[in-house]
Amino acid sequence: MKPLRLLIFLILAVLLLAPGAGWMAPGSAALDFAALDATITAQMAKHGLKGVSLAITQGEETLYLKGYGTAGQGRPLTPQTPMFIGSQSKSFTALAIAQLAEQGLVDVNAPVRTYLPWFAVADEAASAQITVAHLLHHTSGLSDAGFLTILPEDASIEDAVRALKTAQLTAPLGARQQYFNLGYVVLAGIVETVSGQSYADYIQQHIFDPLQMTHTYTDPALAKQNGLSQGYSCFFGFTVAARQPAPTYELAAGYIISTAEDMAHFAIAMNNNGVYAGTRVLSVQWMRELFKPVLGYGMGWFVTPGHIYHGGANDTFKTFVDLYPDRGLGIVLLINEGYMIDHFISAGQLFAGVEALVLGNPPPDVSAGLSVRVIGWGLLALVLALCTLHAWNISRLRGWRERARQWSPLKRAWDVAISFIIPTVILMVVFTQIKAFWGDRFNLTYQLPYYICNDPGCL
Repeated sequence: MKPLRLLIFLILAVLLLAPGAGWMAPGSAALDFAALDATITAQMAKHGLKGVSLAITQGEETLYLKGYGTAGQGRPLTPQTPMFIGSQSKSFTALAIAQLAEQGLVDVNAPVRTYLPWFAVADEAASAQITVAHLLHHTSGLSDAGFLTILPEDASIEDAVRALKTAQLTAPLGARQQYFNLGYVVLAGIVETVSGQSYADYIQQHIFDPLQMTHTYTDPALAKQNGLSQGYSCFFGFTVAARQPAPTYELAAGYIISTAEDMAHFAIAMNNNGVYAGTRVLSVQWMRELFKPVLGYGMGWFVTPGHIYHGGANDTFKTFVDLYPDRGLGIVLLINEGYMIDHFISAGQLFAGVEALVLGNPPPDVSAGLSVRVIGWGLLALVLALCTLHAWNISRLRGWRERARQWSPLKRAWDVAISFIIPTVILMVVFTQIKAFWGDRFNLTYQLPYYICNDPGCL
């Protein structure tokens, strides 16, 4: 080899192999695994999280795979530990519909009644006009706010879809994205009708098996036999084991069970035009359709420039699946603790730290931000203070009548009224703030039991 060519070869070799070179910054040679471990363990300690599993993918490879903490009953949590993945389940349902559309068996622009002739909502005109695409993109006009029925856990997919006959539209058809779980239950009914298989059998045969997702389940009993993690909740800052409901009818919208390792296979396929380990689950054309946003939501995925994501939140589990297609990167983060505060604070802080490190950015300071533990302890102190105040007030009731005789009628009226005004104002503030937060997803008959006992079926 001539000296000049040798010199060029050596320079290129150094540039390609150097850990910090070029765009390889997020890759295996540059990713700081020690910093990842430190961030995750620090956040777990800060918030009292029991278990976390993480997978990082790039291109067609899994760069990092690790479990932290416990799965309950003295078991370590590993990347092969099954956990509920919440609304990430919708991405599998959307993929199933896309597969059937690719085969010409489903027209996503056709009305739902093309496949389920008996489909109906409260508005007869809308019943005939709602299309498969409307459900995929959450633009059907349906929302939790317009559907007040609470179904039993053992209701079937058909039971749930037929119950929608009382559902009121809360937005014009196609005008607004309103996230609606039962829209994906309807899609599951279409999968079953068109394929001639149960929803569970279809996704097992056409998605899980081709993607080698060997520890992914649709049956909680089978998942439990194979190491399903205990789910945890937060009670005034203290982590407690809790029951995870699994409504049969809502499998396609929020109750698939998987592992960090299996979800890494799925993330690779989604980042690689539908191919994992040489096996294709969807054509390039339909992969583009899958990620084409309508009002910010594709088919089972939120889509923004350079970032495609979904994730999910069950009562006692939290999931993140985030794709960065321009970089070929994927992050899968599963947490076996969930409750309203956890979903938005501890999980958010944990993911922010992981994402920053994976993307090559400085991670947020772990000490910054609220701690779920501290919030819980603060709420406990408030409750104890209110209980003490009420006990004191009750103890003073015995002499109230004698004292009140010395007051003017106006003061007596005010003393009685204040006992009702204060709690009424508090309830109004709480109610309006919760409603403002949930928006079209606010449904008091569902949310109130969830806030009280972490289980919509408990009341």
